[in-house]
Amino acid sequence: MNILEGIKLFNDGNYFEAHDYFEELWINSTGSYSEFYKAFVQISVGSFHLISNNFNGALSQYSKGVEKLQKFPNNFENIRVLKFRQDINFIINEIKVFYSKKIYNFKVTKIPFIELNT
Repeated sequence: MNILEGIKLFNDGNYFEAHDYFEELWINSTGSYSEFYKAFVQISVGSFHLISNNFNGALSQYSKGVEKLQKFPNNFENIRVLKFRQDINFIINEIKVFYSKKIYNFKVTKIPFIELNT
């Protein structure tokens, strides 16, 4: 299995399928890779929750995933981890503002892509 397939699923907006793919990687990995793949499982689930308007679920899963990604270098396995963390943190903050101000028209315009180093 290759992480690039999971990234393609995620970037194509197939968050549930990306979750399944990353979960397989996670289950079959050890050491730091296990945490790395689990972060992508959680962020994929968070994205699925977000498009399903389950903001509590999105906030919970995004927060767990970003916390795991904090342990990795800014660029890891050719993935721009820092950029992805920043993009997900932006959504986390938007959800928190939504809850703090009780705004009822919350809509994320774009879920970030997982970008590779070029």
